[in-house]
Amino acid sequence: MNTFQTNINAIVSGLYQEGLRHIVICPGSRNAPLIMAFVRFKKIKCYSIPDERSAGFIALGISKALQQPVAIVCTSGSALLNIYPAVSEAFYFQIPLIVISADRPAKYIDRWDGQTIKQFEVFGNHVLGSFQIDENIDKTEIESIFKITEKLWETAFHGLKGPVHLNVPLREPLYDAKNDDFIFPENLKKKTPAQEEIEWEIGFDGEQFFKEYPKVLVLLGADENFEEAPFLSLLSQLEFVVVCADVISNEHHMNSFQNWETIILKANETDFETYAPDLLITSGKMILSKKMKQIIRKNPPKQHWHIAENNYCADPFFTNPQVLAINRKLFFEQLLSFVPKHRSPYFSFYKNKSETLNPINFKQNFNELGALETVLNQFSEKIVLHLANSMTIRNISYLMTHLKPEWKLFANRGVSGIDGCTSTALGYAMVSTEQNFLITGDVAFFYDINAFYNQYIPQNLKVILMNNYGGGIFDLIEGTESLAELDPFIKTPHQIDAKHLASHFKINYFKAENYDELNSEIKLFLNSSKISILEIKTNHDNNIKTFKQLKYD
Repeated sequence: MNTFQTNINAIVSGLYQEGLRHIVICPGSRNAPLIMAFVRFKKIKCYSIPDERSAGFIALGISKALQQPVAIVCTSGSALLNIYPAVSEAFYFQIPLIVISADRPAKYIDRWDGQTIKQFEVFGNHVLGSFQIDENIDKTEIESIFKITEKLWETAFHGLKGPVHLNVPLREPLYDAKNDDFIFPENLKKKTPAQEEIEWEIGFDGEQFFKEYPKVLVLLGADENFEEAPFLSLLSQLEFVVVCADVISNEHHMNSFQNWETIILKANETDFETYAPDLLITSGKMILSKKMKQIIRKNPPKQHWHIAENNYCADPFFTNPQVLAINRKLFFEQLLSFVPKHRSPYFSFYKNKSETLNPINFKQNFNELGALETVLNQFSEKIVLHLANSMTIRNISYLMTHLKPEWKLFANRGVSGIDGCTSTALGYAMVSTEQNFLITGDVAFFYDINAFYNQYIPQNLKVILMNNYGGGIFDLIEGTESLAELDPFIKTPHQIDAKHLASHFKINYFKAENYDELNSEIKLFLNSSKISILEIKTNHDNNIKTFKQLKYD
């Protein structure tokens, strides 16, 4: 076959040798040589997703599920820019996404030629690396291409994970090899790098140390690491250290107090110093609680240790943490032997706050928190739960007492956008054998309806749509509720429901507008054998009233 296509094929076989097994392909013409190569290779699972923005998030969801790099290939021009939201989310949440873009020859750039933009390094600082294939690919470039595929994989997946971009200039004719028998070169020089063992030991006098640091907070941020942590579990049972796990830390069952998010929500600024630790120990990534960030930023700890094998911390509290490049299991095993076994005043403070919270009857009227409480209590022991951004994830954090230990929870908190919440959940479910649920708000849902515009709709995905008819979170943020421009320029008022959309995409549809309907419909919804939407329509004023009771009473 011609050298041109053989060089393109080397991209595919090179990435396969590195470990690539899934690629999302966005249809196009300029990327035809790449499409032919990936589809005819047979050893990499290919998905055809027409909307590039949705496709980027679907690839991101597949990567989350598999904990492996996933590639996405697109045509030239604005198609590539539509992947940018997913790239930025992958960058900040450290998801290994490999973006491969077909490009026009350099001589046509800025010449008013169609579908032609400046593609190389278009993602700027939001990728870990930008690479480009030599435009003169009529000569054999296989060895240099293998070096690039090795570097792509290493950059995306070793150490600090994240997105990378490979730009491939392609000139016409694009289809000369369509009738050829495809040859896929093999990288004979590929070697498996040896893994280094990281050793570390706590080196201090524990008894004296904790006299100096009597207030110890272990704060577990967003994470998708499902490795068992028995020593962390034992640590959380001690009454010296306070353990607070973010709702998507996937360690919510390790909390010292399952209602800690509500405790912190109610905290007054005059008490911030009492809530703040002397020693802060963190792992994972970002945390949801804005109030907790305020507490720590205004009252920095004497010491902050961040546990991260990739040796990276974004320093979210401006504490200049000491990053410990050690396995978390090993760290908490060592820490456990040093921590005092008696109850600390710091633990007692949090315990008192937890036990004296005024109980709230969320079901005194039909509202989001009461409806979600009903829904969570109906879920089985083992599910994957995806949470859309804005009010949805916050509501679930306040209902953490209803989360079962076996549940896996995910959300796009890298950039915290609403743009790809449904697509990400759908991508995850596509490669998952478990039952997946997405809880989402109306604005996030309708913004991403092209998630269903493909042929791979997974039947193991069910969607709970909380419809308050437009951006209800902005009525709860201090300062916006009296803003003259609130409605319709900050909120998103609408009169849309999902019934006809569900019919259009052949999705089962259920709805509830009160507790009687919800208790009846959720059983039908959960027993449905195919993808389904349960739309829960709530009253705006009831939602505000219940949330303010949670926050202030």
